[in-house]
Amino acid sequence: MQIPLPDFLHPVTAGAPVYCGTASGGGTPGRSLVLERGFHFVLCTGGSALIAEGADTAVPKAGEPLCAADSRDTDKGDREKGDKGGAAGSKPRKGERRLQQGDLLLLSPSRTATLRLDGAHDTLECICIDPDYFDTLPDGQPLYNQLSGYLGDDRLPVVRLDGTQYGALRLTASLFPAHPAGSGLYDEAILRHLCSLFLLQTAGLLYRHRANAPAFVKRPNEIFRSFKRLAVKNYRTAHDIAFYAGRLHISPTYLSRIVKQVTGHTVKAHLAELLCADARRLLSCSDLDIKEIADTLGFSDQSAFGKFFARQTGCSPLRFRRERATR
Repeated sequence: MQIPLPDFLHPVTAGAPVYCGTASGGGTPGRSLVLERGFHFVLCTGGSALIAEGADTAVPKAGEPLCAADSRDTDKGDREKGDKGGAAGSKPRKGERRLQQGDLLLLSPSRTATLRLDGAHDTLECICIDPDYFDTLPDGQPLYNQLSGYLGDDRLPVVRLDGTQYGALRLTASLFPAHPAGSGLYDEAILRHLCSLFLLQTAGLLYRHRANAPAFVKRPNEIFRSFKRLAVKNYRTAHDIAFYAGRLHISPTYLSRIVKQVTGHTVKAHLAELLCADARRLLSCSDLDIKEIADTLGFSDQSAFGKFFARQTGCSPLRFRRERATR
């Protein structure tokens, strides 16, 4: 998958599907960063940043007051804030929140966020993993399991770390830019293991953050039930797996795997079953002509509907209607 990357993110090695980088507000007041279509792990390591879901939405212009930072104790040294962040001011607008030093923001590929760095000492460190590569990592599933606890939550997932958690995660993140840039025999394996370490560490933080969420709930069944509810509501207008994966904040590959694992059938088969049952009902019990039925069920034209119905039933919509009429 091609991920649009801000200029501060770079591959850990040439051609690698994992990216890292540090962004700061120094010298560029009101600097905005848009993160989208990847697994992004953003750690605030200095000052603060204003975040809003979406691309450049609900973010104040440069010079406008930002929301006041939450008051909380932090460790001395690297986590000492003082007056290093952006300006304090009015309360955040709807949909805005402040990412503070020591906070971890997580974005799945279906979520987009805009971050604004207003202070000279506002600093973010970011790791980004390509979704297709993520799905090949054996230790991606524990993180998926924990992220699924945020399904239906309108707020972007932000975890507030204590001093020990912050230091440990930042240490692991520092290994990405230090990854060897040559063509060593084991470079690829090292990167995969490094990703696994980082993902498992982050999954553990999410689990502790959501103390009421069991570590090993049968998440696949929950995800399938959520998919089925969405499908029942949207199958007429949404025939594409990407729609359902996006609404569930997971990748299409992972949704396909879960639905196949739980039911033995593909996402496409589940949607086709709903569409075909509805088509049979409309052909049998309504006065709509076939073109109108095709439109009602979200097909591009009557021909596409006819081919779909023939694949599912072995006969054309017209023949099916005539046979039902003679019974």
